[in-house]
Amino acid sequence: MNNRYSPGARFLHWSSAAVIIWANASGFYVAFLSESLASKQWVAFINVSLTTLFIPLFLFRCFHSLHYKKPESEDLNRWNQWLASQMHRMLYIITSLVLISGVLMMERDINVFNLFSLPYVIENRDVTGLMNQVHKYSCMLLSLMVLMHVSAVIKHELTGKRILRRMV
Repeated sequence: MNNRYSPGARFLHWSSAAVIIWANASGFYVAFLSESLASKQWVAFINVSLTTLFIPLFLFRCFHSLHYKKPESEDLNRWNQWLASQMHRMLYIITSLVLISGVLMMERDINVFNLFSLPYVIENRDVTGLMNQVHKYSCMLLSLMVLMHVSAVIKHELTGKRILRRMV
C-alpha cells in the first residue's frame, strides 16, 4: 500500500512549513532580540511580502486538504490518527487567524517585494491595534503548535512509527 502523500501535498506542506517557521522565528527575533531599527524594518518587509504571497498558496492548501484523501497510516492507532487530525485542523485555523490578523493590522499599503502594493483594509487605529494584538498572540500559539507537531513527529520516529517518510 502506498501510504505517502502526493508530490503536490508534500510541496504544499514543506513550503508552508518554511514560510511559517521563517516568519515566526524572524518575527520573534525582531520582537525580543533585535535592537536595530534597520534589522526590524528589513525583517518586517520580508515577512509582509512573503506571507502576502503565501496567502493564495495557503488557501490552495486548505482546498487541497478538504478535497483529497490523506493516505492511510499503518503506524498509528485510531486515537493517534484522530489526535493528529485535530492538531492539523487547529494548525489550519490558527494559521488562518495569523494571516487574517496580519492583513487587518496593517496601517499602510502592503508592499510585496517592491513589485506591487495592496491597499490596507482598515483605517481605524483602534481596530488595527486590536488586530496587532490578535496577530501577536496567534503567532505565539502557532509557534507552540508547530513545536508540538515537530515534537510528535520526533516522538513517533524514535518509537519506531515511521510517519515522517510519508511526507518526504
